[in-house]
Amino acid sequence: MQKKFTTRPLSHREQELYLVLESEGRNVFRVRDLKEFKLPFSYEHVRVLVQRLEGKGWLTPLGKGVYLRLPASTVLKGRAYLEDPFKVGLTLFDGYLAFQSALKVHGLSEYEPFTVYVATRNKSQTVTVLEQYEIRAITFRKRYTGYEKKDGYVVSTVAKTFFDCFFHPQYAGGYPEILKSLHACQSMDWEEFLKYLRKFASDSLCQKIGYLLSLLLSKTKYEVPKKVLSYLKSRAKAGAKTRLDPKRAKGNIVRDWQVYDNIGEGKLLSWWLHG
Repeated sequence: MQKKFTTRPLSHREQELYLVLESEGRNVFRVRDLKEFKLPFSYEHVRVLVQRLEGKGWLTPLGKGVYLRLPASTVLKGRAYLEDPFKVGLTLFDGYLAFQSALKVHGLSEYEPFTVYVATRNKSQTVTVLEQYEIRAITFRKRYTGYEKKDGYVVSTVAKTFFDCFFHPQYAGGYPEILKSLHACQSMDWEEFLKYLRKFASDSLCQKIGYLLSLLLSKTKYEVPKKVLSYLKSRAKAGAKTRLDPKRAKGNIVRDWQVYDNIGEGKLLSWWLHG
């Protein structure tokens, strides 16, 4: 359903509340958070004003008690967009930015954030916002660790971001995008990365990561510490073969890692081979 916009005039109080939200940079907010503002009217009246602004198209609900303030140009011109999708995601869900969203914050991905990924302790849910955006909460449970504050966002560290991306490549654009981002990374903390491998990675995952990192090293000369590759090799058990993509048929076996490469070097490194 196409979102309907309105240009119905706002009352003085409605304008006042909207302008306070705008001046405070509250693009997304919880109604209860408005208590902190020194408004010249009661909290009960604030709730009424919020409902009126929603009815007139200046606010849109995202969840229970959570609203998005639409820019004036959106309302008047009928073009919906989010000023800060990442902030919306972190307001909707208690967690940190992960996967492709984290790569974007760290300056390692060029993708446009129409899907925002938020790591949570125990909640999985997808919320559609303004029809064209998706906010996806992914349950991490014991892997809910390794995050920091950067550029105003709570986001996974660089090392944790890459570990998570290898763990769930479907949330990072696939292995080619992960390798491209890693190749562009100049701030990888390999000791931290090793910590997550030891604590959370299965033998199968270590085999896949080992193959991919060795491929990156041999074909692009990207430096991967021997210590990391040695640990990964120690986890590649003889006879325990695994497929790089479990949803595809078997491909060529890479015996050093006991991995069936059913994606192919040409596709994995297409960003390198073809620029």
